[in-house]
Amino acid sequence: MGRGVEMNGCGKCVRIMMFGINFIIWVASIVILVLGIWTVVDRPYLEELLGNEMYMNAAYILIATGCLIFFVSFLGCFGALKEIKCMLLTYFIVVLLLFVVLLIGGILGYVFRDKAETTIKHSMTSAMKDYSSNPGSPITKAWDETQIAMKCCGIESPLTEWLTNINFSLGGNLVPKSCCKKTEAGELMDCQKAPNDANAYLTGCYRKATEFVASQAVIIGGVAIAVAVIMLLGLILSIALFKMID
Repeated sequence: MGRGVEMNGCGKCVRIMMFGINFIIWVASIVILVLGIWTVVDRPYLEELLGNEMYMNAAYILIATGCLIFFVSFLGCFGALKEIKCMLLTYFIVVLLLFVVLLIGGILGYVFRDKAETTIKHSMTSAMKDYSSNPGSPITKAWDETQIAMKCCGIESPLTEWLTNINFSLGGNLVPKSCCKKTEAGELMDCQKAPNDANAYLTGCYRKATEFVASQAVIIGGVAIAVAVIMLLGLILSIALFKMID
């Protein structure tokens, strides 16, 4: 029937260990889910400046994977407690697939971190040329939100970049309004014609964006690989328990 009798000794120990591992995997799935949601809501405007969808797609994959692991871990716990062979086999197949996805995702996270600098700089330069006087433009909105949120301006040298890299005139201004610092009341200062360290953010966004994306990639990659290792233990225990069930 695919269901074993009550085991003693080594079999009981393996069953308890598998239950414990799956509880850890269940907790890890919540961490992955929270990390994915955090990535989506924390800096959504960066997607336009990065020039590709890899950053946000990675977050969506994390959310989907976290949801799957959340439910699969229950399958493993139930299969271990009830000693149901078909449930353990199903658990093994699904977790093996998720293990491969997480391992590849973790490796890609580190690879993307190493390539982030050149990718981001090229994409930001292209995006700056598409900055327009229309505040509703996706690129304009992305640049303005990035500069305000990250307290930066331009790519590396804002006082020259905004004059040479855009396709329209700033109307005599040196930088966009979003480069200006905020007053104590929360209003943006008037810095466009004469930006300086007192009224404007003159640090380039390139460095801050690369630091943020690289740190996110390290976190995502590290969590993915750590969970993959834990899931590998679950795979080993599920096979051991499967063979012990009569």
